Amino acid sequence: MKRLLMLLPALAFTHCAPEIPPTQQTTTPLNPARDYRPVDGDPTVDDVARFLAGRPVEHGAALARWQMRDGDYHTHALVMDSRWRNAGRKRAVAQAQFYYTTTRNAIGNPSTVVYPFGGPDILHATSMFPKASTYVLLGLESVGSVPDFSAGVSKPMLADLAGVLEAPILHGYFITETMRQSPPATPILLTSLGIMGARVDSISAIDAGGRPGVEIRFRGPQGGSKRVLYVSADLSNRGFDSSFQSWLNRYSGGAAYFKAASYLPHDSAFSSVRQWVLSHAKVVLQDDSGIPFKDFDPGTWETTLLGNYERPIPLFANFRQPDLAAAYDAAAGRTPSIPFGSGYHMRAAEANLQIQRRR
Repeated sequence: MKRLLMLLPALAFTHCAPEIPPTQQTTTPLNPARDYRPVDGDPTVDDVARFLAGRPVEHGAALARWQMRDGDYHTHALVMDSRWRNAGRKRAVAQAQFYYTTTRNAIGNPSTVVYPFGGPDILHATSMFPKASTYVLLGLESVGSVPDFSAGVSKPMLADLAGVLEAPILHGYFITETMRQSPPATPILLTSLGIMGARVDSISAIDAGGRPGVEIRFRGPQGGSKRVLYVSADLSNRGFDSSFQSWLNRYSGGAAYFKAASYLPHDSAFSSVRQWVLSHAKVVLQDDSGIPFKDFDPGTWETTLLGNYERPIPLFANFRQPDLAAAYDAAAGRTPSIPFGSGYHMRAAEANLQIQRRR
């Protein structure tokens, strides 16, 4: 009970008016006949991101012609636009508002977010941590490169991008089986940035302790210079070696984020990355698929519970945490509700999040 009493101070809200971000973009549906128009010059990397997302390009004559004339592209663009307006954008705005009204009180304003097992999920990293400036995403997906349209547009690639982004836009997380057949991370990241209305300034390859990666600098829909670093890395104990940890150490002292992590942080084969987070993060925001509740020593970590927790979805039934369930039961309905589905719990009423903040 002593630990549970510590939850209440972290839930206290400030008396000042909450800082609510405006909606990220217009809700007016895309109209190809109205919105696509001729432009001159060669495309920038920002134009490539806009093209992949179905947004009108501002440079790149060949891409603009394709946007104006190709019916299959219009279908792609309309699908992407509809999914974002009707589901993805609503969730992103709700998550950003939840940060400003609720989680910010316990999380603070971390400038850096490390997102193990997140893959190229920049959509949710930015909406859950809208004040951060550096997002470090780690996953198994290959890095890839900026698509080259000099020889024409690959319709199968556009279809693959729409397919792999369907689940995270509509439901909030990537599906593992789909990701095994998906395009590389770089076009997924560019498409995601284009969808959310960001402006891509630059892109470059990086070496992350011997692992391939990419750094994309961009400006968010509400302004502010940001960057996302994606690294293709095996986070099991076999792959999470000293050279990679040395590189990752430069991003210590910020936040760690776990969502729909397939309960890999519960597995002894991933104890090294789990211990890295426990040793290097100042705050951890996660659903129950992240680090086990029992691993957070109450002498070191202050706990804030959000939403509701009963059990994992049937696919992961073996990972139910009785101690986490008992903590929620002891809180007796005093945990703030979550206004969006999170992780594997797509219904808001069933979603759970925990904030662990280092004392």
